[in-house]
Amino acid sequence: MRVPGRRLLPAWLLALILPAAAGAQEWSPPPTPRADVDQRVTRTPKPPEDFLAVNSALFGTLQWPTKSSVARGTTFASGSLDVTVTLRPAEWMRVFIDVEGLAGQGPDQRLGTLSRLNKNADDVLGKGETVRLMKLVVRTSWLDERFVVSLGKLDPEDYFDRNVLAEDEETQFLNAALISNPLLKPPPNGPGLALRFNAGDWRYALGVHGNDDVFGDLRGRPFVIGEVGHRNPFALRGHYRLWTRVSAAEDDRDRVSWATGVSFDQLITPTLGVFFRAGVSRSEGERLTSYAWSAGVQVSPTWLGRDADTIGVGYSEQREPEGRERVVEAYYRVALTDQLSFIANVQWLPTGVNTLTGATTRNVVVPGLRALFTF
Repeated sequence: MRVPGRRLLPAWLLALILPAAAGAQEWSPPPTPRADVDQRVTRTPKPPEDFLAVNSALFGTLQWPTKSSVARGTTFASGSLDVTVTLRPAEWMRVFIDVEGLAGQGPDQRLGTLSRLNKNADDVLGKGETVRLMKLVVRTSWLDERFVVSLGKLDPEDYFDRNVLAEDEETQFLNAALISNPLLKPPPNGPGLALRFNAGDWRYALGVHGNDDVFGDLRGRPFVIGEVGHRNPFALRGHYRLWTRVSAAEDDRDRVSWATGVSFDQLITPTLGVFFRAGVSRSEGERLTSYAWSAGVQVSPTWLGRDADTIGVGYSEQREPEGRERVVEAYYRVALTDQLSFIANVQWLPTGVNTLTGATTRNVVVPGLRALFTF
């Protein structure tokens, strides 16, 4: 069956890019984490001189798959409440605590995609609802923030494979393959150490992480990753990263798995940015070398007088032993205030695989609505 959207996709991209290039007002991507908090997104920054900062974020998602024999006509609702506490006992030390409550289910409870249609909902793990300590990190720095050590219960994705334009499921893409490299395969948040050294526009990082939560199953080879990055090689802002990891295979702790990948985000004009990720991976005993890549654009619709809004379009493709999957996602984020935003998005899977049943997935469309309130 022919899908009209396939022919219209280039037109959508042109419709986004051409007005953006003509925008007269300067725009910047969503803020990157500040030096005192290692997070992919710092939602409500506090002045660095504060001893105590408490932030909260309430996030909700609705998704309703169409053209799917296993999930059509079903609406999936999920939500989370994050409470974060940042302590600054000394100029060179930060303590960061993140407690999260999760509820609901995502469409992958039925569709079982490789790319994962809602990473936030996946964290519920079929339990219906859960409250957990997500992070407890002690961060110290020396030499005017050039050398940084983070120790505690960490999320490896906070430190590696970053991408300013595609790394936050609450305000950017919802599909997990577009907010992180699928082949990174980090362990769950758990005990870890992350080291970072900054030398001018160059950044060097090393991480060592356990295979499970603090009191979980930590046996086997740890997750070890290194990364080198360079920022702003051109006139407009951009970040370029290369990483390599060695770890235990997900399904067998006695087998070794390795992967390497690249990630970059670059402003093309003051209102238009592009991003790209790619990687390859292989596990001991496997005959297939897995690969994954994604690319897309993010633009601010200044021509509509909506400087704080963002529009994104992304494409991802991955091939793993379970099968091959392609996904396209587009979103529009409406920033009503600094604290409240709504995001409409749609995901289209031209081809994929249901990892729950082994069946082939074709031309599944999953619209969605999100809301984020920070306080």
